[in-house]
Amino acid sequence: MKKKTKKSTPKTAPAKPAVLRLVSPITHVESTLENLPVRPRDNRLPAPGSIITKTYHGKTIEVKVLENGFEYEGKVFKSISRVAMTIVKRQISGYVFFGLTK
Repeated sequence: MKKKTKKSTPKTAPAKPAVLRLVSPITHVESTLENLPVRPRDNRLPAPGSIITKTYHGKTIEVKVLENGFEYEGKVFKSISRVAMTIVKRQISGYVFFGLTK
């Protein structure tokens, strides 16, 4: 009997810009994250163009508030919570992590 060997998993490719794909039976439309409709803003968030700064484990974290998302390390995220989860590697509220609660 031969032993089964596990194949190594391929390394992931660098992240590409987020793209929203809307497909209908008749047409196909592709839109980047910048072209998404603007949702009503949460009053806990600073104005677009602001930078949220936090020190976490001795590292200064800067997140830029965009009109329809958040930019962290060159990547655009839909929510502040997704940024916080990327930083701490577990589920956490972005409002609590960045101290944006009232």
